[in-house]
Amino acid sequence: MKRKYCNLLLMIGFLSLFNVSCVMYHPHNVDIPLLQQGRDLRIDGSVNMTFPFLDGTGANATVSYAPINHLALQASGSITDKKNLYGHFAVGTFQPFGKSVLEFYLGAAAGHSSYSQNRNSSDNTQSGTKESTLNQKYYVEGDYNIFFSQLNFGWNNLGDDLCDVGFGLRSGILKPAWQHVNVSDDGVESVVEEFTTPNFLLEPQLMFRIGGEHLKISFNFAYSFLSDWPTENNYFNYTRFSAGIGLNYKF
Repeated sequence: MKRKYCNLLLMIGFLSLFNVSCVMYHPHNVDIPLLQQGRDLRIDGSVNMTFPFLDGTGANATVSYAPINHLALQASGSITDKKNLYGHFAVGTFQPFGKSVLEFYLGAAAGHSSYSQNRNSSDNTQSGTKESTLNQKYYVEGDYNIFFSQLNFGWNNLGDDLCDVGFGLRSGILKPAWQHVNVSDDGVESVVEEFTTPNFLLEPQLMFRIGGEHLKISFNFAYSFLSDWPTENNYFNYTRFSAGIGLNYKF
């Protein structure tokens, strides 16, 4: 039964390959390490995709290490094909209960996001006899910071020691500093609006890994809730769901 459960998770993970994004923010697929003892070290590398905006992919790497029992350190970074950057560092603790593990982390993250597009619009004169079409370029760009806590729980070595499963819940504050800028035909830039409103962030996460004792295929899923995001004329768009597939190695 456990082996069938792991096979089902494997099929679901491969379906995530069809979800790929370029937006100002999306939940980041950080590994849920489930460390068990001092000197445990996990390295996870993955390709990340977002939904519903299907216009880009990203790469992510996470290193989790326990220098001693009950102390965990984690560093993670990602980049998308649109040169959007993200990185975080967290300190935490963990408590194993046989094959199950409870983890808690406190951390800080920093990121940079940008995208640019051409906006097509029409301008009709009063007489209605003449119509001009404008092709105006604009871009949205800026930095953000996140201060967060994360609670993880999961199991190692299920299904004949082939499968790990973990659940995480990240909560914190996202502080953006973004600008929407128009660019005229002669290259003059003008700031149209800014978005600097802090948002409460809540992100449930799911992880599972399938493979051998040390090397496993990893699948990560995350969903994001933000408290105070603009919804009208919103150029500061974000996507709620992301998925990743990669390799995870335990030393």
